[in-house]
Amino acid sequence: MKKRKNKGADPVTEQVIGNFAGRPVRILIIVISMVVILFPLYWMFTSAFKVKADYLASPPILFPTRATLENFIESLFEDKIYKQFLNSVIVAGASTAISIVFGSMAAYSTARGSMSKKIQGAFGLWFMIQKMYPAITTAIPVYLVMRNLRLIDTRLALIIMNTSFNLPLVIWLMMGFFEQVPIEMEESAKIDGCGFMQRFFQIVLPVTKAGVIASAILAFVGAWNEFLFAVILSINKSKTLPVIIAGYITDKGLEWGPMAATSVLTLLPILIIVWALQKDFVQGLSMGAVKG
Repeated sequence: MKKRKNKGADPVTEQVIGNFAGRPVRILIIVISMVVILFPLYWMFTSAFKVKADYLASPPILFPTRATLENFIESLFEDKIYKQFLNSVIVAGASTAISIVFGSMAAYSTARGSMSKKIQGAFGLWFMIQKMYPAITTAIPVYLVMRNLRLIDTRLALIIMNTSFNLPLVIWLMMGFFEQVPIEMEESAKIDGCGFMQRFFQIVLPVTKAGVIASAILAFVGAWNEFLFAVILSINKSKTLPVIIAGYITDKGLEWGPMAATSVLTLLPILIIVWALQKDFVQGLSMGAVKG
């Protein structure tokens, strides 16, 4: 009895798939994706410089021919968003720093501890579950706790909440980075007389610099964009920029110009940070992807 030869896939099928997923189609998909991603940014930037008649025009004006700085002047000097900008910087910066310091130490302890791989994986899953569950489910209990602690409308309340949400993410990410550090490096440092803190801060963290930067950027962006608890826990003094942006939606209408101008000012710090640290950021994400 003759054995049937494995001829593989049908050449016609392969040709059809190859033509469909060929270079022109891939380029088209990339172009469409870029348009979908970049058009909202384009609309935001152009709206920030439009005069009132243009951003209220119907049909919308895609390519404005005149520009003004009135929206930025109103946002900066009339609405005085620099106060909320300072609140956002303090809240995001403090919560990121706390999350990185304590999250890195927790991740190192989990990755280098005596626990089995199965238990470490369970811890990692638990940290991700903490990050994934809907924040709105805890809104009322959090508000009641903060009210009893007299922390409503304070930066400390927002720092606590942002840290609680960013900490699981940092721990989960840094566990993967620490597992890639050769154990021989730490053993050599231990033989040379380095204590735990010296090994951690002088050897392990510098080696995982890209991972620390990637985790810090993700934590900072998450805290910078946090809206739910910023609305619930702030009244006036501790308002952050996302709350101010939402405040332009009123019962009298939507102030597109000042909202777009404030959105541009909110976006600029993130763009600058990511641009300045893009090399380490991409390297850190790549390390995490390889680990995963």
